[in-house]
Amino acid sequence: MEERLEPNEMIIHLGPQHPMQPGPFRLNLRLKGETVIDADIELGYIHKGIEKILENRTYLQGITIVDRICYLVALVNEECFVGCVEKLLDIEPPERSKYIRVILEELTRIQSHLLGIGEFAEFIGFVSMFMYAIREREEVLSLIDMVTGARVTHSYLKFGGVRNDLPDGFKEKTLPVLKGLKKEIDNFEQMFHTDRIYRERTVGVGVLTADAAKDLGVSGPVLRATGVPFDIRKNEPYLVYEDLDFKVCTETAGDCFARVQVRLNEIRESIYILEQCLDQIPDGPLFPENTLYGRRTPVMRVPAGEVFYRVEDPRGEMGMYMVSDGSDRPYRVKIRGPYYPTLQALPPLIIGTTVADVAAISGSMDGCTSEADR
Repeated sequence: MEERLEPNEMIIHLGPQHPMQPGPFRLNLRLKGETVIDADIELGYIHKGIEKILENRTYLQGITIVDRICYLVALVNEECFVGCVEKLLDIEPPERSKYIRVILEELTRIQSHLLGIGEFAEFIGFVSMFMYAIREREEVLSLIDMVTGARVTHSYLKFGGVRNDLPDGFKEKTLPVLKGLKKEIDNFEQMFHTDRIYRERTVGVGVLTADAAKDLGVSGPVLRATGVPFDIRKNEPYLVYEDLDFKVCTETAGDCFARVQVRLNEIRESIYILEQCLDQIPDGPLFPENTLYGRRTPVMRVPAGEVFYRVEDPRGEMGMYMVSDGSDRPYRVKIRGPYYPTLQALPPLIIGTTVADVAAISGSMDGCTSEADR
């Protein structure tokens, strides 16, 4: 980038540590005045080598490792990893365990979106919104803590089921939280729609087209904000999503405003999903009966084979390709996370904008550098 620099241009580096970034990466901007005329991204500051770690740990140890891909969505990461192993083992969790997984993964989606919305608002100067969102997120984290015993990293899913059942009183505790959250989401939406400065900073800013998003492999709310109704929970249902009534939330503008609006609407849909699950969850065992699999499954060998399994992460498509050679640890694990493709869409979006818009556009992507830089 420096080789093409002209006398009236300059280079600035945002990062690798910067308040607008959800983790360390460096955004290099070539400016002419305040206009961005070129941009590129540098990753690698927190590379953890998780794929190789998984190949050198047993399948059971891997459950704890995948929590660290992105701690905000630890339970969804567990679903993807455990789902791969279950396909190799040719086992299926009982209905009750499937419902419990959906409950926890939708609570995960809600708390992730709340944090993303709050952080984005703070990036553009709406600091009070961050406090409002975090307050609601704490209630959701407390519900997850009731079940898993942890707020962030859980090691809760097991091959064929879940570690333990829902605690007594969970439904009675959850429903009032969901009712209050619905009211607060309406309040958030009203504040976003009526605040003149917020609209000026978001409407028509950082427009991503549907064709560009699909070409780059973008998924999740960023894709759906361009009008593409792709959601793995609907397109390739897993667990009990095919038995649940919910809609895929889309917008058409593809700008910062639309990306936040999609997440607000998805929180509403997640609440609706949770209400259905709490109402119709069946009784029954947590693990398939007459099998070796249970809460204290010993170190095991997995039949040789290969599988790809994907789920709908709060940020898009989370997929894992796994190869087993018949030993007690995977021969190969390849992770397809949602944020790396989304990150590739960032430079084209900010070229032609001003420096002031960079924070808004980057923040509206709701990134997790830990996942992209795994």
